[in-house]
Amino acid sequence: MKPLKWRGLTGVASALVISLTSCVSPLAMHRAVMEYDRTVSRIESELLLLNIARARHHRHLHFTAISNVAATFDFRSNAGFSGELFEGVFSGEGRGFTKNFYSFNLGASVAENPTVNIIPIQGEEFTKRILAPIDEIKFGFLFHRTVFPALLLRLMTHGIVVEQEGTGAVSVLPNNPSQVEGYREFRRRVIHLSALNLEHKLHVGPLVFEEVWPLPLDHPLTSNALEKGYQWTQLGEGQASLLSRKVIGRVAITNYDPARLPNEERRHLHEESQRYPPDHILVDIRPGSPGGTYPLHGRFQLRSFQAILEFLAEGIAETPEFEVEKDLRTGPVSADPPRTLEIMETKAPPSEAAFAVEFESHWYSIRKSVGETGGLHAWNLEAFRVLYQILQLTVTDVARVPTFPITIAK
Repeated sequence: MKPLKWRGLTGVASALVISLTSCVSPLAMHRAVMEYDRTVSRIESELLLLNIARARHHRHLHFTAISNVAATFDFRSNAGFSGELFEGVFSGEGRGFTKNFYSFNLGASVAENPTVNIIPIQGEEFTKRILAPIDEIKFGFLFHRTVFPALLLRLMTHGIVVEQEGTGAVSVLPNNPSQVEGYREFRRRVIHLSALNLEHKLHVGPLVFEEVWPLPLDHPLTSNALEKGYQWTQLGEGQASLLSRKVIGRVAITNYDPARLPNEERRHLHEESQRYPPDHILVDIRPGSPGGTYPLHGRFQLRSFQAILEFLAEGIAETPEFEVEKDLRTGPVSADPPRTLEIMETKAPPSEAAFAVEFESHWYSIRKSVGETGGLHAWNLEAFRVLYQILQLTVTDVARVPTFPITIAK
């Protein structure tokens, strides 16, 4: 019977080892994947904040990306038996006895060997990307994904070029706190647009219109023309036929639905926008539509990514933003803090911060501001999230960066 007993114990031990290893493996991998993701995300956020600190001290910007994280997991398990035979004599009876003692050892271990590849993002292509103004396509993409439109406009624009209707006169409302009066009016304008958006009365998107040419019906259309959307339109019997094509034009910010305008007026707005480069966005707040008591016709001029970082860096101490009261014609807004993104500069490490970095004997941090509801202050963290998204839209694919990666193995 003893051999059967040993075989039974061996089978139980094997089952326990397999069970223990199968439990340890997914748990270890789950923990590692989650921790790597948190770590990479935090590193990218802190590098972004570090570059704002560099700009604060008028140093050059430098970005580094983690291109690859490879981890090897070594799962090991062990089991063993030990036994001891004990012999003795019962006192007074002379009869002996034998006692067997058994012990069972079971263990498992996990070894993790990560390798991280980091790539310095540099070169002509990337430099052009961070120095070139952001275009209207990226702006339109972010506008519909941002909680506060005023935040995006304060973050991404140099200012508003205002055109006086009928006179051709032009004035500039700068997004620069050092030019106090112009900056106040800029802030009033963008918060007015944010209030309209809160009421779902603001339209941001491309101007769509029909482009037409009067041509005879026997004019041949190639397959290439048909693929590009050209088609014949017959307005009526005896009238000239028209060759038309739908055009998706420039982005515009309006307080009305452009689709309700006549086709010729939409085309005129597009042609007006075409006079300026893609980093200019037409804004047309008309009387007679919601918010039209505070009319505006002009264009926003977009910044480059480097200019955004420099604006935030200067706002730390050199030219800080300040409180601006909204115009009396503006409706209610959910938030309009003095600073676009509040970055704290301290000598000591901050006690409560969402992100913090040290540079030039100072600590730079984004504070966890607790509001009346007990949650994080939405505006500040939202501003940093948008800034991170602009970075992702600006940097190139690291897999195509012609730079040798730096490998760090643990």
